[in-house]
Amino acid sequence: MDENLQQVYSGLAAHCNKMKEGKYLMSTGTMTSLLRYITSQPALMSCLEKCNYGFRYATELETAMSGGIFKLPLGSKKIVALVTGLLFEMVRGGVNFHNFIKKYYRAATIDMSFDLFVGSVIMPYLMAFRNMLNGETEEDSSAEDDDDKAVGAGVKEQLLPLIMQFTESVAADNSITDEAREDFYVMLEGLYYSLELSRAKMVKAMFLGLSSVMQDYKNGAAYLRAIKSVLVEYAIV
Repeated sequence: MDENLQQVYSGLAAHCNKMKEGKYLMSTGTMTSLLRYITSQPALMSCLEKCNYGFRYATELETAMSGGIFKLPLGSKKIVALVTGLLFEMVRGGVNFHNFIKKYYRAATIDMSFDLFVGSVIMPYLMAFRNMLNGETEEDSSAEDDDDKAVGAGVKEQLLPLIMQFTESVAADNSITDEAREDFYVMLEGLYYSLELSRAKMVKAMFLGLSSVMQDYKNGAAYLRAIKSVLVEYAIV
């Protein structure tokens, strides 16, 4: 990525991080600001045009919203196209944002639902935009028979930001003991690095271990559901 593109991407990242650091009540403003930034940047609009070419938004959105969980498509190109269209619909009122996150990101509070949405959708969206600006080509998504198949980049795009946000949530939770927090950190770091290594068998083992360690941790239930939904979607667990 050249210097000019890096500057444009840094601005995009700042807007996404503002959403990450914000609250549900601020969401309309931060989403609108994000979209205004995208439309003001020729490099981002050119990238979006390439992503939208041949993309069937209505079909992909229906697929993503089926089955009771919101599933991002596999591949940076589709993620950029789908999420951009969805954000425009949310801002314009075509999709009710409150109802959307309550349905697909169930949690104890609306702010926790919003945090899950940002971790599951906005941060992978940022990563997908980065990949497209870097000129990365879509990977071959053909299935492997090997039980320890490689984990695709699209799966990592969705899960790595969510795991980072989950770790931050654990760090800020004063309801757990230091000993439990360290146990959670170990398992979360293990899951993160198993994804970085791209080995499905290791990812599965680490996720099952994390689920076991956190079986009584109510504040982690929504994050675990979100992670599991992606792993199930791509036949990793």
